Amino acid sequence: MISIFAILLLALPLIYFLQSCWCLRQNIAAAKATGLPYVVLPWNNLNLPWLVLRPILLPYIQLLPIRDKLWFKLLSVNWPWNEQYTIFHWLGCDSFIHVSPVGIFFNTADPAVIDQITNKRTEFPKPVELYGAINLYGKNVVSTEGNLWKYHRKTVSPPFNEKNNRLVWLESLRQAQAMVSGWMGNESKASSTVHTVDADAMRLSLHVISCAGFGVKLNWPSSEGQSPQKSVSGSISPMPENTSKESQFGPDHNMSYTEALSTLLHSMVWILILPMYLLKILPLKGSKIAYSAYIEWGKYLHELLHNKRDAITTGQDQAEGHGMDLMGFLLRAANVTPNTSSFPSEKSSTSSSKQQAPFSDADIMGNAFVFLLAGHETAANSIHFSLIYLAMNPRSQRRLQASLDRIFGSRPISAWDYERDFTALFSGFPGAVLAEELRLIPPVASIPKCVLRDGPPQPLLINEKQYNIPPATYINLISTAAHRNPNAWPAGTPREHDGPVHPTSNTDNDLEEFKPERWLRDTPSGSSTSDTEQHAAPPEDAPSTSTGTSSSSAHYRPPRGAYIPFSEGYRACMGRRFAQAEVLAVLAVIFRTCSVELNVDAYASEEEVAAMGEEERRKVWGMAKRDVEKVLREKTEMIFSMQLRGTRVGFRVCRRGEERFSL
Repeated sequence: MISIFAILLLALPLIYFLQSCWCLRQNIAAAKATGLPYVVLPWNNLNLPWLVLRPILLPYIQLLPIRDKLWFKLLSVNWPWNEQYTIFHWLGCDSFIHVSPVGIFFNTADPAVIDQITNKRTEFPKPVELYGAINLYGKNVVSTEGNLWKYHRKTVSPPFNEKNNRLVWLESLRQAQAMVSGWMGNESKASSTVHTVDADAMRLSLHVISCAGFGVKLNWPSSEGQSPQKSVSGSISPMPENTSKESQFGPDHNMSYTEALSTLLHSMVWILILPMYLLKILPLKGSKIAYSAYIEWGKYLHELLHNKRDAITTGQDQAEGHGMDLMGFLLRAANVTPNTSSFPSEKSSTSSSKQQAPFSDADIMGNAFVFLLAGHETAANSIHFSLIYLAMNPRSQRRLQASLDRIFGSRPISAWDYERDFTALFSGFPGAVLAEELRLIPPVASIPKCVLRDGPPQPLLINEKQYNIPPATYINLISTAAHRNPNAWPAGTPREHDGPVHPTSNTDNDLEEFKPERWLRDTPSGSSTSDTEQHAAPPEDAPSTSTGTSSSSAHYRPPRGAYIPFSEGYRACMGRRFAQAEVLAVLAVIFRTCSVELNVDAYASEEEVAAMGEEERRKVWGMAKRDVEKVLREKTEMIFSMQLRGTRVGFRVCRRGEERFSL
């Protein structure tokens, strides 16, 4: 009996290997039948053993000749960022297939193909099986498809309106002022070295979404008496205790509101790879922290839900004028009104019939969580990366400051107006800065779509020739490559000094470089677009003004499908105007009074820099810039969004006029 069991045990790997070979052969045949270029991978890049072993094996693999092979580069989950446009350039086409034993994957950086896919929602739906991790508290508008998605979309879209965007603007101004005060201290302080901009941007975005989304107004913590926090996962520590209005929550918590949420967000890797029942029982520190944060944040969501419900049913919410937040909208979608006596069940609605049940508690909590996850990380990362790029490009920073001076004049921040000033920012150079940052580092490197397993092949027109994409194909819209596609974007000559930004992608043009000026277009008179110029009328099929567009109509408009930081078509991000209002408000507050420079402490102290001549300063700054470019290239990764992992970039924040590097 033991020998038979041993034989079966030994046979399992062989059976798995033979099955993988058979599946790979089938997938190769299907890929070859399409007529598109294809690359064969021996295993899927999301294979769990490979994900675990790759960091250990990589130093040794780098010594082998396979490190430069195309198939090996595609085995990295992070290949869309690592390679950017390189693979498409090497293959000589903007669309290709890679196959593994797991399936067929169609990858494209072709704007025309992306436009077809994003505007055929039923033919190329979202692969909802990839979004199970964000169903932590219930189904939501991101993780659903078909009629259920239509129901969620129709229900959750009303909060994304200009009244709520104005609330985002005002809260962003308030939080940004507090953040800058935390950096600079009293008015007499001329400069400060800051190593926590990533964490500060995350905190700021959390505070903004908490206010606009949940009616929880959080205050910036005092810099005094703040104890250091240990990191639980990744490079960003959980947020310390906060002098915020958390009194609405009960005492039955082991973590504060901010700690529970930040810990949950930074433990999402555990939640991605392990089912909840395993997280609960595994004796590992990381899994225990992830599960505790999941439970704690669930408690807070429940309390937010019930507190808001009580406020609405008693009429207090309307009386206090706080009924425009996202949670309030979702509850009203569940037919919660003053004097409501009965409420939906806890079970998430799954019916696809025309007579949908009102939103359940699970639906509300699921959408509330995904609003927070998406809105919090997207805006925070854009703020962080914008500061990095502006610190590396002082000329663009000075042009931004001049633009802000023209827009705001001598008006104090308290007099800044959303309706007037956001339009000027978005249409002018500040909007070009944001558009360029999102071009270089979009929120996600790849937008997933698919062809249904039980459906017919789907035709795509590629270079004026029709190709049929087979059923069960996963589709990757590679935004990092589409945004750098020299076949779609006007390109200038590359920089003369310091070599190319990327060693293999677009080495003969400037599409890897941060140049906000590429978004500015001349008026008929030949002068640059004014910072106060109003938006041109949007096209008839454009999203509503409350949702916004990815870039201003006053700026250069790339071909459809070439610029997709918020996706496009029916599944375009509903919160893009929310994010744009937040990021531009924060950048305006920072650069209205301050400048941001690269921290050069690794090469020279503050006193040594002060004693240097211009040429010496240029040399020191150049070394620091090359370091940061390398960090961006090698340490930017994606889990839910693109951000730096395992490292930080230091800044010198100073009052305007106190800059050290006038390059």
